[in-house]
This record gives sequence, structure tokens and C-alpha cells, in this order.
Amino acid sequence: MITDASLNFVPINGNLSLVAGAGVAIPSAIIDLLGFGVGVNPSDQIIGNVTQFGAPDAMGVGGMRPELVVNIGTGLVTGTAATLNAQLQGAPDTGLGGGFLPGTWQTIAETGPLTAAQCPLGTPIMRMPWLPPFPVNLRPRFLRLLFATPAGTFFTAGTIANALVTTVRDDQFQKYGAKNFTVA
Repeated sequence: MITDASLNFVPINGNLSLVAGAGVAIPSAIIDLLGFGVGVNPSDQIIGNVTQFGAPDAMGVGGMRPELVVNIGTGLVTGTAATLNAQLQGAPDTGLGGGFLPGTWQTIAETGPLTAAQCPLGTPIMRMPWLPPFPVNLRPRFLRLLFATPAGTFFTAGTIANALVTTVRDDQFQKYGAKNFTVA
């Protein structure tokens, strides 16, 4: 189940292209945890003493943790032995002086290098529970996914079909299980 259309890094059938120059990292859309969008002053939306907003360390802790799922659209093709590293990143709000834009991006979690052979059409490459920000003093307002390739390598084909935040893990997980029986 999708929680909200504004909580999609790549909407369903968004097909974010992974074809770029050698070593170029491709960012997804940015999710503003306040919901107002990049560049918007949230000060009149904070109750009490106005301080710079940042998600607490406890984000993603509890019984109903959101899930993140990222699926390949067009399978990856490379002639340069490129690998894909999908990274969940958070950034603090720069505040009034910085135009309420994302500050320095910090990687919270990543898949590690995935080869083109591991990323055919329709493959989920990232399925994980929502993680608390790290380091603990990060306090992000903005989140994004970054799809990185090593320097000097690139993909000649490949897309991300969707990257969604869901309330539960709703994929058909057993379809990847070992088949321990035969039908005669």
C-alpha cells in the first residue's frame, strides 16, 4: 500500500533513466518531511518556539515502520562493467540564510554495488524498513535516493520504474523462495 503520492522518490511508471555520463550519480525526486517542498519556509507551521526543523532520531522506530521499495524498470546494460549503488540520503534544512534548501547530503543506507546482471527488468533492488537518520545528529528535513556508478563507468540502458514509501512490505516475497517440491 502506498502511503501518499508525495512520498514517492520515483512515482509508479516514473522510469527515472540511469543513462548518464561516466561516473555521474543520478538523484531521485526530493521528499520534504514537512510536506511543503524545497525552498519553502516552514517557520509558521512549527508550534511553540520557532527552531530549525529536523526529523528526530526516532524516525522509523516503532510498530508501524514504513518500508522503502525500489524497482528496476528497463534492465541495466553496460559495456564498462558499471555497477549501481542505490543510496538513501538525508539533508538538513539550510534555513533562512540558505533559502530553505537541502544542506549537505548524508548517506543513511545503501545497497552496495549491484551488477547489470543483478538488475534485470522488474527486479526490486532495494527493500528495507525505514531507517532512523544516521549519524544521530543529522536531523534531516529532506530525503532523496542517489543512484551512483563508479568513476569511468556508465550504463547504456536502464531505468528505475518506481521508488516508493509504503506502510507495509506488500510485495509477493515468496516468489523468490526456493522451490522445494515438484509436481508429477
